[in-house]
Amino acid sequence: MHKYLNSFMILMFPEIKFKDCDHRIAKKLKNDLLSLKEPILDYSPLDFNKGKLDRIRVRVFKFPRKETCNEFFIIIGNKKYVCINSSLLKNRYYSGLQHALHGIAHHFSHFRNEISDEVFCEFVSYSVLKEMLENKGKKFQRRIIRSVMRSSPKEYNIYYRIARKLDEKEEDALLKLNFQAKNRKISKVKEKKIFSRLLKTKIHQYDYVIKEMPELENGFRKV
Repeated sequence: MHKYLNSFMILMFPEIKFKDCDHRIAKKLKNDLLSLKEPILDYSPLDFNKGKLDRIRVRVFKFPRKETCNEFFIIIGNKKYVCINSSLLKNRYYSGLQHALHGIAHHFSHFRNEISDEVFCEFVSYSVLKEMLENKGKKFQRRIIRSVMRSSPKEYNIYYRIARKLDEKEEDALLKLNFQAKNRKISKVKEKKIFSRLLKTKIHQYDYVIKEMPELENGFRKV
């Protein structure tokens, strides 16, 4: 019986493995994400439960210098990974945490348009991060959010501003739109129109192509 049970890996959020990263930083990321489990679920559809969140694998490692991103979400077989550049976590921890939250949000975003998808994930990541920072005071919270935005690509700051406009216009607007997208109650054309009309400038969409797919299991240490 024990052999049967041990043949299965029981994952619990956040399941983090790392390499080329200080263990203390990886441990802090694990603790912070664990404390944010409920807030993350608050922004997800009802069918995205704790079991689905537990199955997300977070991998922290040093990205090649030629890579233009600091985070990517990828599905390999039936395994879903959020990968974070360890250099970002080391130098700008809260930016790394925001990137991790953004990647996690991709797991329950149902938008089909790329801009819509990124707007939603930015909204979730910043909202959860701000909730975490509330107990540290408004001044500290504003300072960290501004710091994260300064280190983010210009296009992603635009995505976040679009998210804020939608949320200010109608409470939970993005959560409602994600629900509609999930249930195909909104067309892809209309979805794109809602977000595109809020753009004040042309967006340069990053073509994030992972040039060398890394091994995401072997060679990593578990936190």
